[in-house]
Amino acid sequence: MIVELSDRLIKKGGFIFYLLSGEFNMKNENQYGRSMIEMLGVLAIVGVLSVGGIAGYSKAMNKFKTNKIIDQITMISTNIRTLYSGQRTYKGLSNAMAIATGCVPSEMYEVSEGTIEADHPIINAFSGNVAIIPAWYKTTMTENHLNAFMIGLDGIPRSSCVALATTDWGGDVGSGFAAIYVGATEDDITQTISSFNTEYATEIATSVNLAAPGDANYPTPMSVIHAQQACSSDTDNSIIIAYI
Repeated sequence: MIVELSDRLIKKGGFIFYLLSGEFNMKNENQYGRSMIEMLGVLAIVGVLSVGGIAGYSKAMNKFKTNKIIDQITMISTNIRTLYSGQRTYKGLSNAMAIATGCVPSEMYEVSEGTIEADHPIINAFSGNVAIIPAWYKTTMTENHLNAFMIGLDGIPRSSCVALATTDWGGDVGSGFAAIYVGATEDDITQTISSFNTEYATEIATSVNLAAPGDANYPTPMSVIHAQQACSSDTDNSIIIAYI
């Protein structure tokens, strides 16, 4: 066999000429065609798996970030309530105050060369903004009656907004949870939270975007249907949680 192949190569002027000959091509045509089909099949499978893997990774990351936000809000609210436990109002509370007093996890703001940047924006797990302000809750709207505070976040995608809205934030006195607002982001979160504070200061008038513990129409936790209606943006929703 080897002698025959050598003779053929010599007679036809070399290996390249042999490769170009019809005899060689015909012998390998079926094998080449089968290999191409197999390769295309493998590429198709890899493509499907890649798309599924990316979708699964994105879903897992959203869930991780959602749980992160729940932990962060819980920590911030607990720390603030502890800090002001001996006070009658939350007067003076702000992002800067919350950072300076250690109420905000350090992962949510920048620390430059060991120095806390108190005026630096607080960022949530979805890279949206966070605003912390004193508030009124069913009381007279004066500085001496700031008996509550609110934590607002924006940049929340719809799936996570629904998950956060349907979370049981508490309903007993110990939790301090008073109300939750969710909706598509229409303004800077600081402006949104201030408007919400003014509008619902004396009475928590629940609506499709708002729920409160024990409310007859929109109690907390929000139902999934309620949350899906309120979280109307696919990519940028705001969430405001009120504590007393």
